Amino acid sequence: MENSFKIAILCCNYTNLAEREDLADIVARIEVKRYPCSGKIEITDILRAFREGAKGVMVAGCARGTCHNLRGSDRAERRVVGARATLKELEIEPERVEMFFVSRLDAGDFAEKAKEFYRRILKLELKERTQ
Repeated sequence: MENSFKIAILCCNYTNLAEREDLADIVARIEVKRYPCSGKIEITDILRAFREGAKGVMVAGCARGTCHNLRGSDRAERRVVGARATLKELEIEPERVEMFFVSRLDAGDFAEKAKEFYRRILKLELKERTQ
């Protein structure tokens, strides 16, 4: 399958040390936007990614208890819940946005979670194309 869809990754600066080659298994256009903390990610940022063509939005924050701002990942998780509710109202699958808690400064953990999310969105895209 060609790069026929985009995945947006909104993440804490400390969770994404992955290089392009770490994400090479993802056959989609990846757009990464880094924030000083995932707690700075707003519902509007998530929805904007969809408006700009993303088929899925992965939000990555520090693993629980490791956020340098203490509660940033918790705030991001609440905003993902809010974005999912909005998507549901718009009749868009809420599974297209997901919060992942990633080990700080671990490129491997980030890349694995990105690949997991890509596989989920790929299934949704294939399901949509067959309907």
